[in-house]
Amino acid sequence: MKPTFKSRENKVHIVNGKEVWESRSTAVGAIIFGIYRDNIFVLAEKRSMNMPDGKGKWVCPSGYLNYDEDGWEAITREVYEETSFYLNDYKRYLKFNNDEDSFYTHTKPGENRQNIVIWYCMIYDFSGSDLPRDIEKYKDHEVDIVRWIPLDQVFNGKYEWAFLHDERIEKAATKFENYLAE
Repeated sequence: MKPTFKSRENKVHIVNGKEVWESRSTAVGAIIFGIYRDNIFVLAEKRSMNMPDGKGKWVCPSGYLNYDEDGWEAITREVYEETSFYLNDYKRYLKFNNDEDSFYTHTKPGENRQNIVIWYCMIYDFSGSDLPRDIEKYKDHEVDIVRWIPLDQVFNGKYEWAFLHDERIEKAATKFENYLAE
């Protein structure tokens, strides 16, 4: 007896004479920790009311993987587009980035868009410098507020998180606690 699977096959469409496949989208997400004055902060943003979902809720920088870019290139672009924090400008403060490899991939199709999300984690040590607060002035049509949130405030109920991003922050903090504690 053959097994039965609950999935459906991806559909193909012909657009301008070319095959285009309908399949699940791939997104990238970044958990960015900043160590400053013996505290750990998380870079987060509050989604604007212009967004189709998660309006007014907090998220980590994230977005879709474009054609012709790898995951690290995508997360570098998305973090910059949504927060103005350009990863390459802060390399001297970089303590950990998992060798530019993801630490978690979410594939469960429970969401309406059924996105696959590739999660990255970076840890910056701004001790002896300043936490780059200038990025907190940034906003655009997708983002109302960019903020360095103290890690202990992420889970206290003050912030309403979209898309389980608070759980992803907790997963990264737990997985890389030895780098955060050094």
